[in-house]
Amino acid sequence: MEGRKPLAKVEGRRRLRMSGVTVAFRGTPNLDDWVAYIANGTKSRKTILADHASERKVKTLMTRLQTMSKKEIEKLAKG
Repeated sequence: MEGRKPLAKVEGRRRLRMSGVTVAFRGTPNLDDWVAYIANGTKSRKTILADHASERKVKTLMTRLQTMSKKEIEKLAKG
């Protein structure tokens, strides 16, 4: 009897041009366990942008963040 293959995790980082903020994201395809957070903050204070979201919501959020300023992104975060 063969065991099940573990689910593939996806991780990535994107540096936003206008604001200079680096946003990291990770999750599992086809599951609603994606998280996106500001990566270039302090280690003790990771600012969360999306948590327990779908892959589609995280990708849409990343697109919307491209045109925002740093203050707008930090205001949007749940911190």
